[in-house]
Amino acid sequence: MHPKISFSGKVWHFMENDSETVTELSRTIGVPELVSNILLNRGFSDISEIKMLLDPKLRNTIPDPSLLLDMDMGIERLVRAISNNEKVMILGDYDVDGITSTYLIVKYLSDVGHSPLYRLPNRFTDGYGISEQALNEAVENGVDLIIAVDTGTSCIDEIEKTNQAGIDSIIIDHHAQVYDTLPDAVAIINPNRRDQDEIGYSHIKHLCAAGVAFIFLIALQRTLRESGFFGRGDVYIDSMPVWNEPSLLDMTGVVAIGTMCDVMELRGINRAIVKYALLNNRYPLGIRYLLQALNIPKISSVDDLGFFIGPAMNAAGRLGDPTIAMKLLFAETDDEAECIALKLVSMNGERKVLERCIVDNAVAMIEANQLFKNPGICVYGDGWHEGVIGIVAGRLKDRFHKPSFVVSFDKDGIGKGSARSIPGVHLGELLTTAKNEGLLVSGGGHSQAGGFTITKDQISCFSDFINSVVRVDYVPTLDIDYTLTPMSDIAQLSRDLSVITPFGKGIEKPLVCMEKVRIEWAKKICSGAHMMMWINGEYSAKKVKAMIFHCSAKRNILDPIEQNLGDLFDVVGYINVHEQYGPSFFVEDVRTSSP
Repeated sequence: MHPKISFSGKVWHFMENDSETVTELSRTIGVPELVSNILLNRGFSDISEIKMLLDPKLRNTIPDPSLLLDMDMGIERLVRAISNNEKVMILGDYDVDGITSTYLIVKYLSDVGHSPLYRLPNRFTDGYGISEQALNEAVENGVDLIIAVDTGTSCIDEIEKTNQAGIDSIIIDHHAQVYDTLPDAVAIINPNRRDQDEIGYSHIKHLCAAGVAFIFLIALQRTLRESGFFGRGDVYIDSMPVWNEPSLLDMTGVVAIGTMCDVMELRGINRAIVKYALLNNRYPLGIRYLLQALNIPKISSVDDLGFFIGPAMNAAGRLGDPTIAMKLLFAETDDEAECIALKLVSMNGERKVLERCIVDNAVAMIEANQLFKNPGICVYGDGWHEGVIGIVAGRLKDRFHKPSFVVSFDKDGIGKGSARSIPGVHLGELLTTAKNEGLLVSGGGHSQAGGFTITKDQISCFSDFINSVVRVDYVPTLDIDYTLTPMSDIAQLSRDLSVITPFGKGIEKPLVCMEKVRIEWAKKICSGAHMMMWINGEYSAKKVKAMIFHCSAKRNILDPIEQNLGDLFDVVGYINVHEQYGPSFFVEDVRTSSP
């Protein structure tokens, strides 16, 4: 018997655990059985780790910074730069993790009286990594020390150029080591170096760049304190000021933003930082005004960080200048913070329009040419905005469940491409092979995401290449944690689930199924971007408000709903309870109910 396929093309798998195991775990850790069941579904069985997961503390998860390779050498070099008043430049990246990690280092050094230069790349003119333009600026400004954050581990040639220019470099990164050798930097502080061991339950290998920068600053503060650098404010010794210690805890909110927006696994130190940030609400002035511009009363969940704050900050880098988001974090007055926040929200609105337009064009192209029958999907257009094609590739991958490649060609026929993949297709290997065979100007990436440059006369051969090498019979599966019954109390379920918040990568939100419900009313909102619905089922709430997000890539779900309002459906999604609006349901998938 063939498994039943949902409207989105997925098979639903209802997860089950041995009832005695669930009950015993629930009794041991003192949580509802629903929580124990979800923990088992996520692969957690070690009692010590579960207890740390349920009650993460910074003091229990932050490792001794000196256990990270090169940490002490990097700190020694930076302290020397501070002591000798050397000129320092921080080089970051254009995404939220790159922005937040750069901010942390610049903010701390400025607070201790050593304001550095900083530079964030423009994705259109600089590209990813340490650009030639950045190195030229460092030389022109007489920089003595470069600190590269969220980049640098693979920049062997670029670091060699800094050495030739007489500039030292420290790398603070989290990306996997690609090459057998590392750059010849003073220090490469990266938990994902091949020779770096894990440290207890800290889970340092899941840190984003902002997290690594935070540990770096802990080590720097410790060293400065031990050297007698800090004292009472406005105190001078030998005409040199003695500075107060900056509050590292005040930086946890920014670290949490970087962590959630880079989709890092919420275990160990990441979980402790994010939970602390949510409970203690320590964010720069600009973030508070960004919340106001987004009509969010306060940051109360990781969704606020990842789905609202992150995209607004990311919009600056996607549309051109990531320093706008950096200026938001550094804003010192209400007027400045409000002005920048409104600008970022406007830019994010522009980004959404661009994204929806390209998704609509791409889906129409795919369906008109039946490209969905191919093993991989490759679409392209003239003048498609390069800043959003990565998001579009992700939407197409989710819609068609195939590796998706999206290319934007300029007037000279040079195309910038972005790709997103499915399990079983390694994009980094595929793009590297295509480059070696002369099908790309350049290309590379990770397992599930990649980027490339291609000329228009290569696109047909590249598409044929994709379809010749991709050989995966992939049917996506939704793993469902819980099925509601007529006795289910959605609000109580949400309260039970709050025990294991925050949810994120590695401990994803529980997927819940409502069977045999009627979708009685549905309406597009936000200029057609999303759909609001009322679901009527035999549950304590009777009618439940539901939402489907990003409609442009989900016509396969929306069309059957709109054409069959009032029929019986099975619906899978996430329970969401808002303090003001009560319980609602975020729909992930729908199928026709069995008779």
